[in-house]
Amino acid sequence: MHGLIAAAGLSSRLQDLGEKRNKVLLDLGGESLLGTILTHFEQAGVGPTHVAVGFDAPAVRIACGSRARCLLNPFFEHYGILGSVWLARPLLDGVPFLFTPGDHWFSPERLPAFLQDQPDADVLVDVDLKPCDDEDMKVFLSRDGTLRTITKTFLSGPVLGEFTGLVRFIADGSRQFFDMLDKHVWQHGIQGYVADVLCTYHRKWELAFHLSSDHLRVEVDFPYDLARARELYRQHRESPRQTG
Repeated sequence: MHGLIAAAGLSSRLQDLGEKRNKVLLDLGGESLLGTILTHFEQAGVGPTHVAVGFDAPAVRIACGSRARCLLNPFFEHYGILGSVWLARPLLDGVPFLFTPGDHWFSPERLPAFLQDQPDADVLVDVDLKPCDDEDMKVFLSRDGTLRTITKTFLSGPVLGEFTGLVRFIADGSRQFFDMLDKHVWQHGIQGYVADVLCTYHRKWELAFHLSSDHLRVEVDFPYDLARARELYRQHRESPRQTG
């Protein structure tokens, strides 16, 4: 199974922490955000891995070294994450792959549990069961418990949790997803979120959901998120010594 990490975007909300450096390179206490994801991928047998780069691209490419192939997104300042996914289409269309944004820390135990869940699902979406805020990509349910939509906008009705950005595609799911991406781009342009394409996908095919409840994940958007990610990283590194 191939890997795709989106790491092209700007980091304006991190203020001076992300002004000159891509936030995926921020140090957690021994590893960067990107470094931890690459390690998780390697430990789970995911590869080869492709990293979409844009902002601070030379430094991200150096950080990847031989661990991943970098795909340059020269339009990162004008278009969102879908531009990076589009670049990977020639390499991943019809190929099993694992997608994640590069700006979050999650525990290494989370990925194997996700990969092993519902192995026959064409597309498996990770959802963090938690109360959601304005920044979260929220998974809304219909009255019958089926998917209503995935959006950052607050709507009335039940919320399952936050879409973490982690998605697993088998070969058929990959082909179908890129078909829906093509349809989305024809109708709306390359702007938008992966969640928008997944919602379009769900109108024709079924999405499967992996429900995570360990809360050992932080999306790093603001300085306080980085502090929390560093604390969780520290706790994880120290836990074997505390229990061994």
